[in-house]
Amino acid sequence: MKILPGIALALLLTACSDNDSGEGIGMTGRSYSAASAPVADIVLEQEAKLVPTRRYIAMRHSLKFEAPGAELHKHFEAIQTACIKLGCIVLDADQSQARPNQDASATLTARIPPQAFDAFLKTMLEHGKLLQHKRDSEDLTAEVIDVDAKIANLTALKTRILDLLAKKTGNMEEVLAAEAQLSKTQADLDSILGQRKALASQTDMTRVELHLVTESLHAEESWLAPVAQAATKSGHVLMSSLGVMITVVVALLPWLLIVIPLFLWLRKLYRARKARRAQAAI
Repeated sequence: MKILPGIALALLLTACSDNDSGEGIGMTGRSYSAASAPVADIVLEQEAKLVPTRRYIAMRHSLKFEAPGAELHKHFEAIQTACIKLGCIVLDADQSQARPNQDASATLTARIPPQAFDAFLKTMLEHGKLLQHKRDSEDLTAEVIDVDAKIANLTALKTRILDLLAKKTGNMEEVLAAEAQLSKTQADLDSILGQRKALASQTDMTRVELHLVTESLHAEESWLAPVAQAATKSGHVLMSSLGVMITVVVALLPWLLIVIPLFLWLRKLYRARKARRAQAAI
């Protein structure tokens, strides 16, 4: 048996397997004669394998909490530490300090085991007040099944090529062609395994996006809210006016350095001319 015909047969079987995985479900409900009963049994068996035993759901939670401004970063560090203890994979963590007209804030993006999310939420409630909780999910079952089928087909093809190469029944040209096909198959397999790993990170872990903000001083329940709001606006207006005044002075300063000396020189010239006229009149 030559290597190249064997590889061609392996590729053909793999292609047939792909077609079966893509069209098997659509064959449900067809009638078969008694003579085709074994074929019908095979088809039904393949269809049974395509029925997913579980759903692959990607869960995402978006949460917004508020905490005292002076201790916001302290609470954020405690939340992040608790997340890691529960098995989190931190994807992104960012903290920003308080600035003029901008309060301190912190954001955390992580993946956490689904069974640990309730405990993590309880920890977050101990360090802040929940303002918003948004949940959404995406069913990735079809994508996972498709990727798993491709992995199985490529793995089977790789095994067949290795078996043919082990027999060493072909010439050098056939061996080189088989090794080239093996290299391509391995590259395709590595790529699809990467896709499966990415899907697993979405379906096996829950994505959590946390935004921690400073407690507002203008809350409705605070009787100091109107005073705090008026003081903030008054200070802003005062500083804005001062800023405009400084800008105007800076803009006029170069012109004043020219206009004032020119004005003094012209006034001096006018007075001298006026004095000469007075003397001539006498």
